[in-house]
Amino acid sequence: MSNIRSITRIEPGQLALIMGATYALLGVILAILMFVFMSVIPLPGMGAMGGMGRGMTAILFPIIYGVMGYVCGFIGAAIYNLVAGTVGGIKVTVSD
Repeated sequence: MSNIRSITRIEPGQLALIMGATYALLGVILAILMFVFMSVIPLPGMGAMGGMGRGMTAILFPIIYGVMGYVCGFIGAAIYNLVAGTVGGIKVTVSD
């Protein structure tokens, strides 16, 4: 038996936490890929700073992605709650 339900509110703090963790993990994956590509293809003019730049990228990428994911998740949930209160929420079908 299935029911049609509506998501009328999303807890902003919870969505922000999920989005922040998801984007931080994505940042780790992208930082690893960027580190590998930057190691294989050296940028001209980087000299001795090249290694430091790669290291800083590997550290800062996940942090920046995580923070931006948290902020965007919080704002997105708040906007969704405003709109869902006016036009209704997303309809989903759930089964028992």
